[in-house]
Amino acid sequence: MKIHTYLFVFMSFIFFNELAAQATNGTYDEAINSALEKEYPEYHAALLTILDDFEKELISKNIITDGTYKNYVSLLNEISNDSTYKIVSDFALGDSLKINAKRYKYKLAKTMKTVPLIQYGNKAQPKSILFNQRASEITKEKGKFNRSDYASLLLEVYDEEDFQLPTIRTQLYRFLDPNTEHTYYTYIAQPTSTNN
Repeated sequence: MKIHTYLFVFMSFIFFNELAAQATNGTYDEAINSALEKEYPEYHAALLTILDDFEKELISKNIITDGTYKNYVSLLNEISNDSTYKIVSDFALGDSLKINAKRYKYKLAKTMKTVPLIQYGNKAQPKSILFNQRASEITKEKGKFNRSDYASLLLEVYDEEDFQLPTIRTQLYRFLDPNTEHTYYTYIAQPTSTNN
């Protein structure tokens, strides 16, 4: 009887480990986007429409010629070389995103709770976290973090597949949108008890 019990426990352990491995085959950023689509399907669909509409705006204003990754890389390279690079847009992206989140009662924190970061500890560091860490390092190094730095960092951290994810596209478009008040908060260092 004991052998059957041990065998059952062992088989259960293997089964749950396989499930956990399947759940973490993708990246953390992909998992967040999947959870977003699953938990807030109407919000997700509306978000995709908003993002597509903003991309159409960029194309109509000749900021990019089409929605390919190559065009975004060229645009971000332009901005990284010239932080005064101007983008003109009539699209109120920030307002559209706020209205969408409010309409569908979207809460990022709720989505993040369903995708524990710890499950991805053995994988490459989540790029969204890597982005924040690199921004912190650049700010500490240079004493500032400007628009050119942001554009360069987007290119450094994210690749073509990442820019297909709605959360990363939102980050990119908020950065590009001249009508969005987008404050970027970055963690610089541990607080100390001494004043410098």
